[in-house]
Amino acid sequence: MTKQGFSPASGLTCDAKKAMRELWLMLRQDGGWWSLDMLSGQWRPTGVLHGVQSVMDVLEAGGFVESRGYSASLAYAVTASCKRLIEFDSALSGEID
Repeated sequence: MTKQGFSPASGLTCDAKKAMRELWLMLRQDGGWWSLDMLSGQWRPTGVLHGVQSVMDVLEAGGFVESRGYSASLAYAVTASCKRLIEFDSALSGEID
């Protein structure tokens, strides 16, 4: 569980948890803004746009990513104001604080 009792992984399948971790780590390491279309190309195993949207909604609700509106779509990034996804981010332990 993270602060304020929000666990982004609660109720998710193993595949969804893995995808959430991969997407969040990729966004954190990249440092840029990614649209849903761009993110869906990174989704494993399915690449389904609505699946990516669901994962990003959970991450945004928990404060782990930020979104910006661009024309008809949203873009997501892990910014300095975002919470660390500690339960998923042990692979980067000590690398970025």
